Amino acid sequence: MLREKTNVVTPARQGTRASLAALAAAALLCFATFCDAAVQPFQVSGPGVNPADFRITTFATGLDFPYGMLQLSDGSLLVATRTSTNDDFFSAPSKLLRLTDTNHDGIADGPGTVLYSGLPTRATSLAQTGNLILVTTASDTAASVTILRQGVSPAAPLTSAASIDLTFGGSGHPYHQVHALALRDTPAQPGSHDVFFNIGSAQNDTATALGDVTFSGIVSGTGNSDSIYKVTFTDGAGGITGSGLTQIASGLRNAAGIAFHPTTGDLYFQDNGIDGPGDNGNEPTSVDELNRIAAADIGGAVENFGFPGNYIQYRTGTEIGSGGVDPIATFQPIPNPTNGSESEGAAQITFAPSLFPASLRNGMFIGFHGKFVLAGIANEENPLVWVDPATGNYFHFVDNSQPVGHLDGLLATADSLFLADFSANGFDSTSGAIYQISVVPEPASGSILIALAALALRRRARAL
Repeated sequence: MLREKTNVVTPARQGTRASLAALAAAALLCFATFCDAAVQPFQVSGPGVNPADFRITTFATGLDFPYGMLQLSDGSLLVATRTSTNDDFFSAPSKLLRLTDTNHDGIADGPGTVLYSGLPTRATSLAQTGNLILVTTASDTAASVTILRQGVSPAAPLTSAASIDLTFGGSGHPYHQVHALALRDTPAQPGSHDVFFNIGSAQNDTATALGDVTFSGIVSGTGNSDSIYKVTFTDGAGGITGSGLTQIASGLRNAAGIAFHPTTGDLYFQDNGIDGPGDNGNEPTSVDELNRIAAADIGGAVENFGFPGNYIQYRTGTEIGSGGVDPIATFQPIPNPTNGSESEGAAQITFAPSLFPASLRNGMFIGFHGKFVLAGIANEENPLVWVDPATGNYFHFVDNSQPVGHLDGLLATADSLFLADFSANGFDSTSGAIYQISVVPEPASGSILIALAALALRRRARAL
């Protein structure tokens, strides 16, 4: 039989209630601080997006033009950066920097360690298969896909194993070089791997002369710019060998982001629109776009995606010319192409982390560089875009009002999206940063703390 409770409060019970109040207040303060957008580097938004679903942290700062990233087997992050501190992205050698986060608080433990240095200039993309790590580098006259070998642990220095080298003919490539790569296991060839990489156009709005690229290294031959190519390589007892130099796509101005769909194997890639005349190229002639080649068609007839004669006109949506494969998405200003928020200069692409909320999970993210040397609100063209590849619908997940520079580098892990801000100040070799957007488990951590405080109170009450 229950006894009737009295309203008398003993000093001990009063102290217990005070303890609960303090615990609850501390828990609420902790939760509020955790979710307070003011302590985050930027905010996320968009249809169906709940900012409380994410923890956003500045993972690392003070980096020298960071770009390509990959996650190593121990969870550490490998990032491509430069070796200079004099704003020299174009001619300074590159290095690969390893960053750790052992307590998983979304902030790197320290400045990191260099696993490889002395790479050629402009390292942009990283990919891994087994103990081999591939990285793209480029200059106006040449480019490489360098293949490095891991040591006994993820923290061990990398060693050079092989390379695919490209030399550009004519007057070189002042506009676009080799920026992107993606890897897959070679179908029906166990132990072999296919690397796909782009070769950009030598100029803004004209096709590059055919046969202007010479290949050497593990493959040899000649090829074309404005394209995507594939090389098959095998790591055997005699080292790494290459074969199967194949043009996959043509008619591409600068396919600087490439990714395979994780389940279908379809090949996705963006392409940068043509810069407009006058106004320093700030008003483009054609839109940036997202394209796809179905897995079954990869390596068949070389598909032409239209550059330079067939494109979708910026703002009007009018198709100019004909004969190219239609894009699956085009990026006009939103919500109104006439005066809406812009997205220009598509860089890397990635599929959404598998543990992100369902409303985002089946889409892709694309980082846009925007105006080359501006950041923050002054750069009104640099959002992080989420796009549904099935419908072409898109929105700005990180919009142009946010205090970022150029979210060019993207990496998706199971529960996080890492963003490499090429230069948070616009174009400054000391202002590069990496941000981490990680999914927050439910129930929220603040609720868990309050529940634990209540449980502690009940246990103390029983002891009184």
